[in-house]
Amino acid sequence: MTRTTINAHAVRRSRLFAGAAAMALAMIATPAFAQEPQAAEEDSGDDIVVTAQMREQNLQDIPLAITAVSGAQLEARSQTRLTDIAAQAPNVILQQNPAGSGNSMRAYIRGVGQADQSPSVEPGVGIYIDDIYFGTVTASAFDLSDLDRVEVLRGPQGTLAGMNSQGGAIKLYSKKPEGEGGFVEVSLGSLNRRDIKASADFTVVPDALYARITGVTRNRDGYVTRYDYACINPTDPDVVAGRLPRLAAVGNDCKLGELGDQKMYAIRGSLRLAPTGSPLEINVSADYTKDTSSTQASVLIASAESASKGTAAPVNRSGFSVPYQGVAYDDRFVPYGQYRRANAVLNDGYASYANFYDPGVMYAAAGPQPAGAPPSAIPAGAKLGPFIAPSANQVDGWGVSAIVDYELSPNLSLKSITGYRKYFSQSGSDNDNSPVVFIQDNSKFTHRQFSQELRLSANLIDDSVHVTVGGYYYDADTRYDARIHTPFSGFCAAATPCFSFINDDTSSLTSYAGFGNVAWDVTEALTVEGGIRVTHEKKDYLFGRFNPNGIGEYLPLSNPQNPLSGQVGTYEETITDWRLAASYKVTPDIMVYAQAATGFKGGGISPRPYSFYQIRPFGAEKLKSYEVGFKADFLDRKVRLNVTGFYMDYIGYQGVPQVCIGLDNQPLHPDRGGVSGLCGQYLNIGDAEVKGFELETFIKPVPGLQIDGSWSLTDFKFTSINYPTTSIVVGASRPGIGKWKWSYGIQYEADLGFGTLTPRVDINNTPGYCGDFLCSPNAKVEKYTIVNARLTFQTIDKDWKVSLEATNLFEKYYYLNKFQNAFYTTGQPGRPREIAVSVNRRF
Repeated sequence: MTRTTINAHAVRRSRLFAGAAAMALAMIATPAFAQEPQAAEEDSGDDIVVTAQMREQNLQDIPLAITAVSGAQLEARSQTRLTDIAAQAPNVILQQNPAGSGNSMRAYIRGVGQADQSPSVEPGVGIYIDDIYFGTVTASAFDLSDLDRVEVLRGPQGTLAGMNSQGGAIKLYSKKPEGEGGFVEVSLGSLNRRDIKASADFTVVPDALYARITGVTRNRDGYVTRYDYACINPTDPDVVAGRLPRLAAVGNDCKLGELGDQKMYAIRGSLRLAPTGSPLEINVSADYTKDTSSTQASVLIASAESASKGTAAPVNRSGFSVPYQGVAYDDRFVPYGQYRRANAVLNDGYASYANFYDPGVMYAAAGPQPAGAPPSAIPAGAKLGPFIAPSANQVDGWGVSAIVDYELSPNLSLKSITGYRKYFSQSGSDNDNSPVVFIQDNSKFTHRQFSQELRLSANLIDDSVHVTVGGYYYDADTRYDARIHTPFSGFCAAATPCFSFINDDTSSLTSYAGFGNVAWDVTEALTVEGGIRVTHEKKDYLFGRFNPNGIGEYLPLSNPQNPLSGQVGTYEETITDWRLAASYKVTPDIMVYAQAATGFKGGGISPRPYSFYQIRPFGAEKLKSYEVGFKADFLDRKVRLNVTGFYMDYIGYQGVPQVCIGLDNQPLHPDRGGVSGLCGQYLNIGDAEVKGFELETFIKPVPGLQIDGSWSLTDFKFTSINYPTTSIVVGASRPGIGKWKWSYGIQYEADLGFGTLTPRVDINNTPGYCGDFLCSPNAKVEKYTIVNARLTFQTIDKDWKVSLEATNLFEKYYYLNKFQNAFYTTGQPGRPREIAVSVNRRF
């Protein structure tokens, strides 16, 4: 791949950090988790005990589509963040959201999930840490530390997991204190990587009380460099005229900063009270995380000039928006790829002209303001700006939890799960990645949540009937405080940049549920299961919209006589979920099963109203799922094969029907409560069907050799549309998901006599997908295949381990996601090739 001509850019992307830092105690990326490295050669094909059905069971005995990943497997695959585990999990997409969507993650299982970070919209895949629900997609791309295992449950988990587990659930289980042991690990690598992990496990009171403390710090440089366009192009007429100011310091190679770096540290401490012979066990933990990373990597792919099929004339935003700085927006600002101007200096896919800066301009002196504008409106002739958005993708959070297990009798037990979490997240973006101002933001999320769950479990009738009943309570508040700066707007008078405001919304959600699950072992081979959960949810959403100076409200899109600020929207609903399943052991190693289940994702209030008429609730998404499958071990358990086929009825898809140009403040229809074209309004758009299959295999043909693989299909199609004006049509798929996904890995442990040497290679294929409902060519994300490799040496006593890893081994350039509007297309490139060396000492 050709590299940029800017000095030292290629060197920056491949340099290795040459020194070690002192051990840092840290953990949980709200929450982070850091597993104690174990032997990479751990046999993942052996029996794996999971708790997906609220009791301990062998993975192969559960009539669910479930992937379990041990802490050792995470290490062997060089996986450090929650988004990494999607590589091997069939029909699972976990990706960091693009800049402009905050510090959040898009999570889909079987085509069902959520990407919107607004607190008005609930996640569609439930994420749980030690069975405690984490309530937002913001701050959810956790660091994987101190983990015993990860369980990925595919399909609706309405009766087992509950809240917002419509598409499935991802459950992270941390290691419990055992009373001895620990490790220190240092990793150094490309992009100035410096990672340190450490853990200590010790006994406080013999045979009764144990403690564990684990820490991690991760640091690496960004992989997209921000350059000052004016510095690189000093003869550009807009630079000469001062319309594009120079910001880079002299002697800084025209660099403004980097995107996609990582700077975090965290700490976690836990106590386990488990007196020998006592029926009581209490696990208490606390954690803290500080993440000061910069904005996600993002680059400009194409401008409106590109969309006009390569015409030579510059394309500005006239006709819809005013060229705010008097600068035409064209392919000058595309630094790389087929739409790059011939005279562009940069020639690297990891570069951007984003400057996060608006110098500020004057309102037009003659610019009229709509009738009825309040006195607090910014007057004509006033200056808007300057505004500097932060390059930030940060989290500062902490949490505490307590899990109490009490065995009331040999066949009756009580479990209490209590959790509290609070975080503050700040993110900023220069959405169009150019020196011209279009969309910038400084977004702050403050979230706190409390949850309490009680479970009573019993084994009845000679241990042939297993019953769990319980109750659940969840209470959360989220404040979304942001400066949204979009000075271009077709809703304002000519040359009047008026769409810049403070967004200050608060969401309050309360949910409580009662549930029951029963499994009856009819015979040694046949088991039937059923469950029910009734959930009641209420969400209040308070809107705040203010001028940039924080005083009053004047948005041209809001009726001045009935402004958005102070309005409250309320969603409330009671939902019943159910599950029926049957499994049959054909032989001790082969099970077939069938299941029908439901799940839901809670509703909310349209989060981005342009008119007070749009402050109205939308209902929950609901899913009915039917699946059949088998789980089998063959050839003396040398081959494991698990296969599932599924069909799902998707009811009440939540989304925005279309983006429209031109509004009025009169209701179009009493049932739609909206403005012209339903612009920006969240609605239950329609229904869909989703079908597909999943295959997972694990093979041990000879001692030391392991092969694992997966293959899956998700086929999503809308079957009915509720709003005829929508751009969505029957037969279309939802954006952001693909169809075919596969992966496989191979490793071999060679015995050297004085230790073992284990090479491993993983090949992962992620499907391409349409970036919008129209499947616009520029917004389409192509499929990509990534190869990772790792070589591990471990001493014979397993005290020392040295690993050499390479991710994206063949330097594949690809996009995780794209964003397109009428004026530009941006994308989040995947990480380049990175090489690292890790040294681990266990004690």
